[in-house]
Parts: sequence; C-alpha cells; structure tokens
Amino acid sequence: MPKISIDEQVMAELKARAGERTPNDVIRQLLGLWVEKPQAAEPGVYLIPHSPREFEDSDELIRFLLNDLTKNGEYLVASPHYWRNIVPGSTCMFHKDKLIVGEAKMVGGLMPYPGSETSPKTMRVYAGVVHFDMTSIEVYATSVSFSEAEKLLGKTLGWRAVQGLTWEDYSRIRKASVS
Repeated sequence: MPKISIDEQVMAELKARAGERTPNDVIRQLLGLWVEKPQAAEPGVYLIPHSPREFEDSDELIRFLLNDLTKNGEYLVASPHYWRNIVPGSTCMFHKDKLIVGEAKMVGGLMPYPGSETSPKTMRVYAGVVHFDMTSIEVYATSVSFSEAEKLLGKTLGWRAVQGLTWEDYSRIRKASVS
C-alpha cells in the first residue's frame, strides 16, 4: 500500500475532526467513501450532501424537495456508495452549500435504477434509486447553517460525504430549524 506525506497543519485538522475515528477514516469520509464498518441494524439520522452538478444552490434543492420528491418519493442516485449503508426508516437531512434545508424518511433501501435517464453529476445512467415516505418530506422554515449546527453539536460536520448523526444531534438541529 502506498504511503502519503501529510504536513503538520493537515494532520492537526485531521485529528481535530477525527474524534474517536482515525485520520484515515476522516479522509475516507471527505472523499465520499464509507468508513468500513458493519451496517447499522436500526434506522439512524444522516446528513446527505448534494453536488454542484446536481443542484445549483440550496434554493434549487428546496424546489426539488417540494415539487419533485413530494410527487412520488423517488430520489435518483448518481453515486450508490453514499446510500449503501443507510438503513430503511432512517431520517435523511438534506444539505447544500453548508445549509441544512429539510429532511425525509427513507423507505426501502438502495435499488437498481430501471430507467435510462443520465445523471448530470456523472454523465452516466443513474446508478440507483431510493424512496422516501412522501408524508415525511419537510422543508425547514429556517435553514440551519453548518456553522450554527457545529456550535450546537460541538463538533465539525463533513459536507462532502454522508455523515451519520445521533438522535440528540438531530433534535438540536430540528430545534434550530423552527426558531
């Protein structure tokens, strides 16, 4: 396995973000790769990132949640590795440009995409599809910035990859979204 050299400033940041994880786990998360761990047995809470090619800004993501996702609950997936370990029944908090704008409850797991539509992110046919309970889709009255959430939670949030949260974290973010 090749080794890389990391300067002191980068290593300090990796250690600060790591908490109980290894710096390698932090790098994997920042790259959008799953840290190898067993799949959770129970539903949890996850922050779901969105690419600039997927949605131009947080307003476009909000329009998608209100206009498209609420119609059929279908979310086409460009990168399946983000969704593989999310347990059905989990609450997914959607964010774009470091703003948490809404949430929905995922029903069923990642499924193969049966269509031929192309993802603007990968320029390939979508890799999969996940479904959400249409009655659970909510756009927050007040979007919560990552800086505000980080202050509430006392930890750094990763914005490039799916990040698991605790139910206590979820509760704190939800309180901020209605204030």
